[in-house]
Amino acid sequence: MAGLAVASPVILRGGRWLVRGKRAPTLEPAAQDVSIAAAAYPDAGETRRLRAGRLRFFRTIAESVGVQGPTAGVVIAPAVLASISGGGTALVELVAAVAMGFVAYAFVIFTRGFNSAGSVYGFTGAVAGPVFGFVSAWALMLVYASFAGGLYAVTADEAQPAFGTVGLHLSWQAYAIIAFVLVMALAYLDIKISATVILALEGVSMLLVVTACSIVLAKGGFHGHAFSSAPFRPGGVSLPVLGLGIVLSFSTFSGFEAAATLGEESRQPRRLIPPAIMASLAVVAVFTIGVTAVVTNAYPSTTQLSAAAVPLVTVTDTFVASWMGDLVNFGAVVSAFGASLACAVGASRILFALGRDTGPAMLRRTSGLTGAPVGALIWVGAGSLLTLLLFIAEPLATRAVALSLAYGADLIIAAYILVVIAAIIFTIRRRMAPVKTVILLIGLAVLGYVAKNTFAPLPAAPFNWDVLAAGITLAAGIVLPFAYPPVRRGIANSPLLKAGASALLSSSAASDQ
Repeated sequence: MAGLAVASPVILRGGRWLVRGKRAPTLEPAAQDVSIAAAAYPDAGETRRLRAGRLRFFRTIAESVGVQGPTAGVVIAPAVLASISGGGTALVELVAAVAMGFVAYAFVIFTRGFNSAGSVYGFTGAVAGPVFGFVSAWALMLVYASFAGGLYAVTADEAQPAFGTVGLHLSWQAYAIIAFVLVMALAYLDIKISATVILALEGVSMLLVVTACSIVLAKGGFHGHAFSSAPFRPGGVSLPVLGLGIVLSFSTFSGFEAAATLGEESRQPRRLIPPAIMASLAVVAVFTIGVTAVVTNAYPSTTQLSAAAVPLVTVTDTFVASWMGDLVNFGAVVSAFGASLACAVGASRILFALGRDTGPAMLRRTSGLTGAPVGALIWVGAGSLLTLLLFIAEPLATRAVALSLAYGADLIIAAYILVVIAAIIFTIRRRMAPVKTVILLIGLAVLGYVAKNTFAPLPAAPFNWDVLAAGITLAAGIVLPFAYPPVRRGIANSPLLKAGASALLSSSAASDQ
């Protein structure tokens, strides 16, 4: 297994990795399915490597579904979309899900050939050059870390009314700090345990919502309109207004790619991770669109829906029972908590992979007890807590949620654009079928549309500060490799990127694409 990293005939020229000769040595098929990335670091001891082969399909997909946090989203999403795009709430989500599918295709193309804890770092860096890979990973890692901080506030926002029903009344800040502590404790455990927790929390909460919506459908919704197609029709709303709803819905499905961070811990990653990415997007899309349609039809009017605080809970109270509404509310709490845990897990894996090449040594450290990247997790925990603390003085959790999540939502658009550009380069360099390049160009156009509607004109204050912060973050990621020699040397000589170039760009890899 060590031969790939040491003897791989891969060189760096002009900022990109090249494979010399007609053939490059590859691993045995069975070894490739364990982890090419782990083999790139043959001298790493037990406390400097992740534990391979720990996760099967459902625990792998849990990471992607967990980051998306579908239950936490559908509790309020219909009201937000109704206030923007009128009654066509499910329509804009359907269009957004299809559009995101073009972006997901870029991740599928890459993960079929190479996977690592670094996610985008491993494959975009191998194809488009070390700096490109570093910036991609830098952006996505900070997206996950900031999302974790924002999701502590989401958990708190939904915990207040949920726990209030059983007589427990705490400030949202107290709930958020409790969530942070629990996330750090669970993220430190064996990945099988943390993945199981994510899967269980989201699975149970989604089951509660599906049960509630099934009863609403059985009872006919408002005046028997439960099966109306109105949520899938524009209802006279102009295309630009629908476009705003599509842009907002686009962020609903962000995080589908998180399973790629488990490339060194999943069994047979090349076989499990691509379907996990696509399945997570499909499952969350069907769930979100279906629930939104049911809730929209259950309200007498779009005006009343847009004014509702928690429309899914209100619908459940009305058509099922108040106790079921309380359970759905608790489901939203555990969904938000599971999402914050998944974000912390994903961010720590990317930072571990970057630290393995660039230092400091703390980032390369894993726990001998659980196998978790404990050094990276400490830094991710600090970053997520900082995100929370920046807005903890806000009197209402809802405002803290909006401000903290907006930064990550802005930054992830840039991360996706970088991945799609790298995938386009990859299809051209590998001389793949033109249709693959066309699909990716459509994805890039979609992202361009989303970026235009997000940043032009700039959002009003204070959200313009989130845009500015995202821009500064991206610029810092570009400058760092040139300004800090250890980073520049580390990524230029990265065993991971050499292994990725061999796996993706060698002549023997062509048959796998």
